[in-house]
Amino acid sequence: MRISLGWGASPRFVDVDPDTVVVSAPPSPPPRTWADVTAAALSAPVGSAPLAERLRGLGRVCVLVPDRTRKDVAGGLLPHVLPHLRAAGVEVSIGVAAGKHPPDLETAAFCRASGVQSTWSHDAHSPELVEVGTTPAGTPVSYPRAVLEADLRILLGEIRPHYFGGYAGGAKLIFPGVAGAAGIWQNHLLKAAPGARLGVVDGNPCRADFESAASMAGPSFLVNVVRGDHGEPVFAVAGDPIAAHRAGVAQAAAIFERPRPPGAPFDTVLVSDAHPVTLNLYQACKLLAPAGALLADGGTVIMAAACTDGIGPVETINEAIYRLGLVHSLPPRHRVILVSERPEASVRPTFATWAPDLPTALQMAGPGRLAVLPQAGDLVIR
Repeated sequence: MRISLGWGASPRFVDVDPDTVVVSAPPSPPPRTWADVTAAALSAPVGSAPLAERLRGLGRVCVLVPDRTRKDVAGGLLPHVLPHLRAAGVEVSIGVAAGKHPPDLETAAFCRASGVQSTWSHDAHSPELVEVGTTPAGTPVSYPRAVLEADLRILLGEIRPHYFGGYAGGAKLIFPGVAGAAGIWQNHLLKAAPGARLGVVDGNPCRADFESAASMAGPSFLVNVVRGDHGEPVFAVAGDPIAAHRAGVAQAAAIFERPRPPGAPFDTVLVSDAHPVTLNLYQACKLLAPAGALLADGGTVIMAAACTDGIGPVETINEAIYRLGLVHSLPPRHRVILVSERPEASVRPTFATWAPDLPTALQMAGPGRLAVLPQAGDLVIR
């Protein structure tokens, strides 16, 4: 049986035994246009007055968009949100919410091409960030002046599974999106806490801290999209950053969540996904969380991730992501094998074992039952 894996910019194929269990997202609703889903969301905001009413009488608005480590959202949503801001006559700035990733000048340039000259990419280490307080969890919070001095923040994001925030989107565009590095690191220590798990939003201490920190920036308005298994929008939500996000997550469950298949746990679980999830190991680590829901104790996870951008910061990957945020989602005894475009020397310092190709990795894993998750980044296994 031949299976197509996400892998990277284009798929990669692997031949497996016919009794292999393939776990994919259920068929999604038909795709819709970005214009249609945005208009529908703005016409029925959740927990908020309509955007036109929120904009009335305001002077400055700051729009936040994800960086290149996320699927393109700016290109889809900006063209359908900016006309509302121009109609209101507000002064607009656009910030690329890079979190503690390196500043993303490419996405910033794309946003500037939309006609908004005041466009910037976040730098979590900038000395010019302004401290605004501490969350109940003890997280120090600081933001750029462009975010704090705006009368309203508009958060353009995507709702999809996230390994410790439950689901992405919502308040994450503000925190950690445009927060200071110290606060981001402090928040991410909560990855190890009960409840900070894939697919969990209510009772999730990381998510609660995101939302507490984001509220310190001032009032915000959310526009978040959900895509189907075809990669195109199927719906969007708008309104209050918490209420609209929860409404979006409730609808998204039918797209992303699957029951644990018969025959689980499996001796080997092969996971993959397309870019940007597999740009580097730093991002591809997220694929371990859905694998853990299917893996037997003593089993092997094979990650098929192109990693065209390299590995990433090794100490952060080993300690802050794998050991702090993912080990608790895996059985006590497990092994991770990485198949990528990286040489063995670059993989050796990481938690993963290098393999040159998929047939070799499957041979290294040994005999036993195999499950394959071709687009694991879009799955929550219940």
